[in-house]
Amino acid sequence: MSADGGNAAKLFDAGKRYSFENVAWSPDGQRLAFMRRHGEYDEVTIETRALAGGQPVIAISNPRLRSFAWAPSGRIFYSQLESSKEASANIWEVLIDPSTWRSSGIPQKLTNWAGFSLWDVSATADGKHVSFVRKSDQSDVYVGELGANGSHFRTPVRLTLDDRMDWPGGWTREGNGLLFFSDRSANFDIFKQTVHAPMPEEITVGQSAEKRNPQLSPDGHWILYLAWQNQEGDQLPTSGRLMRVPASGGVPEFVTDVNGYPGSARMPRERELPSARGYPDFRCPSIPVSGQPCILVELKNDRMVFSAFDPLRGRQGELARIDINPIDSFWDLSPDGTRIAFGRCEAGDSHIRVLDLAGKKETQVTVPGWACLTSISWSPEGKSFFATTWASKGGSLLHIRLNGEPKLLYHALGMSLERPIPSPDKRFLAYGEVTTISNAWMLEIP
Repeated sequence: MSADGGNAAKLFDAGKRYSFENVAWSPDGQRLAFMRRHGEYDEVTIETRALAGGQPVIAISNPRLRSFAWAPSGRIFYSQLESSKEASANIWEVLIDPSTWRSSGIPQKLTNWAGFSLWDVSATADGKHVSFVRKSDQSDVYVGELGANGSHFRTPVRLTLDDRMDWPGGWTREGNGLLFFSDRSANFDIFKQTVHAPMPEEITVGQSAEKRNPQLSPDGHWILYLAWQNQEGDQLPTSGRLMRVPASGGVPEFVTDVNGYPGSARMPRERELPSARGYPDFRCPSIPVSGQPCILVELKNDRMVFSAFDPLRGRQGELARIDINPIDSFWDLSPDGTRIAFGRCEAGDSHIRVLDLAGKKETQVTVPGWACLTSISWSPEGKSFFATTWASKGGSLLHIRLNGEPKLLYHALGMSLERPIPSPDKRFLAYGEVTTISNAWMLEIP
């Protein structure tokens, strides 16, 4: 477009399931460089392309790339994660050959930090200074008291008091104990903590597996969770297991294999979304007398595939397929196990779709005035929802009636507020929140 914003014209298209991250001019002003990623950073490239057209040229390719700037000297400064599993990044530089528009020489590492992700890289006109945002995250479990059938919420208190990643999974049957997963022991393990206790109880620790999303079986006899074997280096698992362990304690047992991996929980969806989102995932009915199976969801060809399983007998068969963008979607199972509520982050009024698993009939609930729902849960009686929203000014916790009428329960300063879970006795509501510390830094280039 021209400098006044007129004469805008489309140049390039990212392609299906691809997106553009940031863009920079070449030193001669005749080309554009852009970061192009596929899905959840499973493929990332810095490419250049002439404004006049032609094929793009890949300058750098690495799924751990996160941001870059192209300096007039011809050098590209970029941030790159040290591992695909943790948010530790550093600044690198490489020279771009103007005859081929590819990287020339060996990339040089300019910083040597750990425990931070680096974003929004930019360079001064003389290429002697590089600025960036250095960012770190942690997630914690919060609990607040509910009142008036879920329409009132007392100011929540922080349950997990460490500085690690903690995320809620489900409540115990009596309603005063919360199951959550945490990497406080270096590995992601399962813990239980009562509402007023200062410290949690270990349920499963060690065993060289990353464990997530602990929830009770419908009869309350088992704690179910997902587990993936720890991999060496950058390699990520492609499948995992759904496991069970006696609620009273004991040795974990196998339930069924699961396809996929939701990504590292130590990187809460890169910029804004927290660690519990992703697929595969599962839910179980919270009403023991319903007789309905638990539900496992996996991704197949960009579709959410729902299957029934029994905590003792394993997988039982496919129930439904939903065509929806998995990156920003959410879902939950009704307490009686007969309905699935699901949807995705939307720019305008939000919509909750409800699928009846028996008749396969779908209805839609419109939530006026609230954009970008990020997670949802049914109320214990199945007559309303609790939901979270994302916004740059802070996330919100809502109570939503089945007719779509919303009520704001709580507004958080942090953007990432997700996974609301009401206790079965309707007394408490737990959720997870990501706290972010970010500052701008400037680096002098020799």
